[in-house]
Amino acid sequence: MFWGFEVEFMKGLRTKKLWAVLAIIITLYVPVFYALKREGITNDLEAIGEVINFSSGMALFFLGILAVVIGAGAINKEIEDGTIRIALSKSVTRLSYILGKYLGQLVVFGVAVVLTSVVTLAGLQWAGVSVGKITADVFLLNLLLLLTMLEFIAIGYIISTFVRSSGASLGVALGVFFLLHLLLPVVVSYEVGAPEDMSITESLDYRADYYAKYLFYSPSAQFSIIADSVNDYHEVTETIEINGETHTITDYKVEYAGVGQAIKKRSLNVALLVVMTLVYLGVATWRFLRMDLR
Repeated sequence: MFWGFEVEFMKGLRTKKLWAVLAIIITLYVPVFYALKREGITNDLEAIGEVINFSSGMALFFLGILAVVIGAGAINKEIEDGTIRIALSKSVTRLSYILGKYLGQLVVFGVAVVLTSVVTLAGLQWAGVSVGKITADVFLLNLLLLLTMLEFIAIGYIISTFVRSSGASLGVALGVFFLLHLLLPVVVSYEVGAPEDMSITESLDYRADYYAKYLFYSPSAQFSIIADSVNDYHEVTETIEINGETHTITDYKVEYAGVGQAIKKRSLNVALLVVMTLVYLGVATWRFLRMDLR
């Protein structure tokens, strides 16, 4: 396994994959820092809220595509150029090869995410935001992004082991991504509904349970429901008098609870990110152990 890890990690450095991933992530975040600076947003909680909204939207979309595409070319491309046959001729087992390869990519993406967290904090400081209270949240948010990307990579591995052509696997990977990221969540969100008399908190809980049951296989769905839970909603009732009549108005006070609190609250959804990554990797490994590599 160590041999496969070393080869994949060094290849990530040699082919500049690490720096390419880092550059893509940072490029996605630059507009957020610029917007905060332009709009004069210096409140730390408001700023981290903007970062979270962006992460669960555009960043998740592009990073998910990047991850599934990288995974979809992980195995079949090396079968095409003969790299795998050379590796297996060195007394390296198939199991240690694929697990080492996945671990190498995990470290490459992990290093990129850690560096991204540092750059994010620097960008927020540049925008005039005090990051002392939100430093942990930035790292936790990027850790969730890493878990989501690793699941997409594992999905890509399944595609890579079932579709022998690296060119064809790219199209399949994009199709699978749009199915998991856009189409199925939209269908489920339409079907989930929610009784009209539910409060915002009850509605979020209801949707989280529904996502866990019917979208457990979608990494982006689980990430989005966790990101939606960073705020607490407190019901506020106010009585006013209009034309001699008393009216009761119900509104909600929004308080930022933090990424850590959201992870704790949506522990089932976080667990699904981990468990389904292992399931997808297990399927890819099972298929790889039975593949004809000629």
